[in-house]
Amino acid sequence: MQINAESKALLKQVMARLDGFLANPWTAEMEPYQIIPNVYYVGNKYVGCYLFQTQKGLVLIDCAMQETAYLLLESIRKAGFDPKQVKTLFITHGHIDHCGAARLLQEYTGCEIYFPQGDLFFLTERRDLILREERVPEFHVAGTFSYDTAMDFGNIRFRPVHTPGHTPGCTSFLIEADTGQETLLLGLHGGLGLNGLSLAELEANGLPLSLQQEYLGSLERIIKEPVDIVLPSHASHYPGDYFAIAAQNDGSGKALRVPGMWQTLIGDRIRQAKELMERDTQAAG
Repeated sequence: MQINAESKALLKQVMARLDGFLANPWTAEMEPYQIIPNVYYVGNKYVGCYLFQTQKGLVLIDCAMQETAYLLLESIRKAGFDPKQVKTLFITHGHIDHCGAARLLQEYTGCEIYFPQGDLFFLTERRDLILREERVPEFHVAGTFSYDTAMDFGNIRFRPVHTPGHTPGCTSFLIEADTGQETLLLGLHGGLGLNGLSLAELEANGLPLSLQQEYLGSLERIIKEPVDIVLPSHASHYPGDYFAIAAQNDGSGKALRVPGMWQTLIGDRIRQAKELMERDTQAAG
């Protein structure tokens, strides 16, 4: 089965951008900001990382690359926190741009790392699937996500949702955050990327061809969630200029509380997934 031109071009584009930031990590720097009380963006221009001030300590979702770890630590400091106080790290999936800095962060903070069950084999027998695996030192996983149980941290509750496709274990989060005045539902999809999802790419990587249908099915389920604020794992996935919208936010979440944005975001990926599947069907003749 041959990888079509569209899939090749998408993969080349993704890897070129990643390699650019790996070679010149300082170009990814950006200022952290408060999304709503107790929730902060501490990622960079390429990867979204989110810090949560909970009643059970600081929680971080994703840590980006090892090369940008110093930017992450500095963003946490600028947000007003001691990075050594990070107690828990949730990793959405096993690609370098989401877990690359895990070892460094674990050694610096002593945090517990939770990782998707379906991607654990990335860390052992299939490290090639991490992408640039030589840049991701091994780290200790304290536990995996239970998809039928919310993780209660007092003022903030994390509900992990299995959303396979981008990787077999890709995990998204529906987050109930108590601001003191109301409870908002934040939605973070762990991996919307279509790179690697063509049947030819799945076959070449030795991954189940069923991931394509699982990706579409998980999107069709999660789109129904009444998300108030979208937390993009990559700003480039957000409809419109995410950082420009975020710059208008006053820390209350008002500017980022765009009605229907979650449905727009997920709906666009549903459309793209169906187009990919149609191309594969046509290629198969």
